[in-house]
Amino acid sequence: MPKTKNKVVAALTGSIATGKSVVLNYFRDNLGFQVISADSVSHEVLKTQEIIGKIGATFGEDVIKNGEIDRRILGKIVFSDKAELEKLNQITHPAILTKTFEIIDEISRTSPVILEAAILIEAGWYKYFDTVMLTWCKPEIQMYRLMTRDNITEEEAEKRIASQMSFEAKKPFATHIIDTSYGIEVTRFTLEKIAREICRDVS
Repeated sequence: MPKTKNKVVAALTGSIATGKSVVLNYFRDNLGFQVISADSVSHEVLKTQEIIGKIGATFGEDVIKNGEIDRRILGKIVFSDKAELEKLNQITHPAILTKTFEIIDEISRTSPVILEAAILIEAGWYKYFDTVMLTWCKPEIQMYRLMTRDNITEEEAEKRIASQMSFEAKKPFATHIIDTSYGIEVTRFTLEKIAREICRDVS
């Protein structure tokens, strides 16, 4: 996504429990950015008749309940088989991306925008943005946050973290690394510096 005068759009990603929400909220509440969550957009997309029809045709009518996607049943299918997950991604990702940029085009007319997407790099969406921010924290802090937040065991937390693309694999795609290990009172200085940098050409 090229920056143009009076129009700034950046992207934020990071692994589970590395502080994406805290960072996003700070940009929104303190730095004047409007924010978009790709996950929220995906929920909207899954409610459209076109996508419901494609998913039903691909995964069977059992995933459709009362005219809507049963996310629990669909989740059991796709999260136990990478091939099935890839089928779902091929159906949903283009629609999510199209809807996301419709929203971005509208709201970026009046203020800078940040898109938060956990799968930004995995889905190849990073290439649409000049600024890609990647959250990170010390592994022991990530583990503690995840166990505390989701009330899960250390073993379960390890499995969830291991199932995602690693920080080292994501790092080459990022223009900015945001260390959230020490809380927002420390991290905010990094965020304010990034905001100044990416808004520098905006009058």
